[in-house]
Amino acid sequence: MGLRDMFRGKSEQSDTTAASQPALTEAERVKRQATENNDRVRPAATPQSTTATANEETAVNTNSPIESATIAKQKLAAVAQQYNDSREALQDLLFEQQDTVQERLDQAAEKIKTTQTQIDEASQEMSGIQDQLEDAVQSASAKLVAQQKTLNDKIAANQETAKGLVANVNELSHELTVLNQRQQKLTEDEDSISAKFEAEKDPAAIVALADQYRQTIDDNKDERLKNAQVIAQVESKRQGLKDQLQSVRDTLTTDQKTVSDINDELEDVMVKIATADEEKSHRLDELSDQLASLQHDLAGAENRQDEQQAQLTEINQDIHDWLGVPVPVKGLMLDTDTEIILDMDQLSDQQVALMKRVVSLLVQRGVNRVGLYTSQFTLNLNEQIAKWTTELAVDGGVVTVHNPLYNLQHQGELGAKFQLPEEVTSDTWNESHTERTLTLPDGEWTLKVHYYDLGDRISTIDYFKGDEISESSTLTTSGQLAANRFYNADGTKDRDEYYRQNGLGVLTVHYEQDSLSQIELLSPVGMQVATFDSIDAFTKWWLANDFNSKGVLVGPLENADYRELVSMTKGMPVALVTADVAASDKLNDWAAEMTQQQYLVADYETEIKLIHRLQKPLNVSLIDPHNLPVMLGVVE
Repeated sequence: MGLRDMFRGKSEQSDTTAASQPALTEAERVKRQATENNDRVRPAATPQSTTATANEETAVNTNSPIESATIAKQKLAAVAQQYNDSREALQDLLFEQQDTVQERLDQAAEKIKTTQTQIDEASQEMSGIQDQLEDAVQSASAKLVAQQKTLNDKIAANQETAKGLVANVNELSHELTVLNQRQQKLTEDEDSISAKFEAEKDPAAIVALADQYRQTIDDNKDERLKNAQVIAQVESKRQGLKDQLQSVRDTLTTDQKTVSDINDELEDVMVKIATADEEKSHRLDELSDQLASLQHDLAGAENRQDEQQAQLTEINQDIHDWLGVPVPVKGLMLDTDTEIILDMDQLSDQQVALMKRVVSLLVQRGVNRVGLYTSQFTLNLNEQIAKWTTELAVDGGVVTVHNPLYNLQHQGELGAKFQLPEEVTSDTWNESHTERTLTLPDGEWTLKVHYYDLGDRISTIDYFKGDEISESSTLTTSGQLAANRFYNADGTKDRDEYYRQNGLGVLTVHYEQDSLSQIELLSPVGMQVATFDSIDAFTKWWLANDFNSKGVLVGPLENADYRELVSMTKGMPVALVTADVAASDKLNDWAAEMTQQQYLVADYETEIKLIHRLQKPLNVSLIDPHNLPVMLGVVE
């Protein structure tokens, strides 16, 4: 049988059938999938039920007024089924779109990252080449640059000096102008006095003014002489400044010419370096073009990222509005032919009660193979298995036992029953009739025999030589020898030998000072297959080699033994989750140990809490399916 959602009755459809269908629009796909799912969940019609089924479908699908609770229930069940199928179809579409857009978004992000890395590398290479060229230029032009700096500093200083000299010359020129104007005024005054004296006609006046004019002329002449001396001094000083200024300007001209020559030499140096490193210069041009192209690619990738992010936001909003949970959630898909293996180790009473509900649910849904796993290293598990089978109310009371020692001992055909010695010298019972004592003819050996439930089936036989125990045998409820324990002379344990149900040895446990030292696993012909230093190591070996890893492992998520069983067998787990477990702080750590995220949860509220707590795709179904809402809201 194929996988199906036993909790909704939906069989898995063949991929080849789906692949052969023509392309459909999104709306048509949703409609067709809902129709096909409804077809798949209908029970197969038998000749006796065909007419009844057709009538029932007609009653369910009619639009006539609902006249009975039965029809109302049928219609509600059909609507619920259609809702589940349509929601799952929409979920598949939306999360497929989300995955597609997210993949494109990741590609854009990777393109941005790669392009940015290329930009950084190209920029770094470009800077390196530029630094190399600059270093070469600096190395080749260091002497010229030093000369250039010295001359520039000198030119700047001389320019300041020339500026000061020009100011001083201008100041002296102004002073000369004033002195010359004074000299000219004195000359004009003397000419004016002489003209007046010559123009005088009156002898008496001439005589009277002669001395006065003579004195004035003499004073004027003295002043002109002194002024002429000052002019000569200022002119001499100004000429000296001019000569100095000319010298500075000549130096400036020379230095500026030298700087110009140095600049020409620097340009020649750069040209020579550029010519010598033509490959680097060409590489710089290539890098410049490459950077421009990469910047263009980066802008395009960023635009695509923005577009995909907008699409993803829209899809996520649809997921929020229509699905209500951020991750894909589907029902458990199980095959009714698959064995359901219940981990019975370390179960509390509440967990046993939950297991009972699970068994009842799975059997109702079509599971017909139930197995029980326990790691107990104990002989005669039958009583414990029977107790568990009763507690779990397994239909028919038939289960498959998965236990390392039990399974090894039940290999082979059922052998002959153990027989007590027939020749004995005495055969007595104790007062409580719980122990039978047999004495062998040699008089040295005594057998103490115990029975199951005080009946006639032997459970154990202790062999005594004198007063010291030498050997102890354990029998199965069906009478076969299950194990022998041998003792040392001092009464300490030597070894335990365990046997297959056909009588051949399968396991030997050795002891030193009553402590386990080694376990030997034997083949049917008595050859050693493997050795172990502990019961735990033997159990792990058995789980890895002989355990039915194709079964579905069911157990409480919070149990460490169950999680370890799942991790060691790599089987398909279906973990049980209650409300308390879904609220636990350790929930995510426990879930991380699961090889597959498949859960049976107590109820709808626990399912929602589990989904939101784990935030990952799940396959989950309800132990208690009663979760019909009062009203379904529809997103506009």
